[in-house]
Amino acid sequence: MLDWFSALHISRRYFQGLLVLLVVLAGYYPSWAQAPAPSALVPSPESVLGRKVGEDFYLASYDESLAYFKKLAETSDRIRLVQLGKTTNGLDWYIAIISSPQNLADLERYKDISRRLAWARGLTETEARALARQGKAIVHIDGGLHSTEVAHAQHTIQLAYNLVTGDSDPEITEILNNVILILWFSINPDGQNMVVSWYRRNLGTPFEVSPLPWLYQEYVGHDNNRDGYMNNMLES
Repeated sequence: MLDWFSALHISRRYFQGLLVLLVVLAGYYPSWAQAPAPSALVPSPESVLGRKVGEDFYLASYDESLAYFKKLAETSDRIRLVQLGKTTNGLDWYIAIISSPQNLADLERYKDISRRLAWARGLTETEARALARQGKAIVHIDGGLHSTEVAHAQHTIQLAYNLVTGDSDPEITEILNNVILILWFSINPDGQNMVVSWYRRNLGTPFEVSPLPWLYQEYVGHDNNRDGYMNNMLES
């Protein structure tokens, strides 16, 4: 039979061991139980814009859209912003690249594969097929070309949010693992700002749905799509 001193010594050692175990577990606990899923860190459009995308009587301007995309890029590893330069009216112009974190980390490699396949010179059929198997599908989506057709420049905001927060959706995960999306969330930022400013100015008046009384691209207006073969405008 143990005397009281031995029993106390064993109990104290047991308690100390248990305490160490609890401390160790506490150190690991946040990493597997408390850490939020990546999508939980990403702000919704409503939390940044103050309104839901597509809500009645609300249009997000390009400036507001860009502010939201910057928040996405700060909080998600599935999106990267790239500045293209300036628009005709001097706005900072960005596109978003959306894919899996691994694809974005290897972006230069996939750009090179796409370039070699597009150029094709010097490639044998065997080499081309091997590159095609290694590469990813590059998808281009843009919104806002014709600024008075307002839906698509609003839709790109929601599309980006759905993609970067879709980590629990097997279909979205599969898409992002195999696709690199080049998202021009506004392909005519100047025009988007003009249309939104005009709409807000006249909201609630008899002129609420009146057309913009000037061109939403300073030089070619609604014909900006037709500049695609001449490429005179910066946006083209």
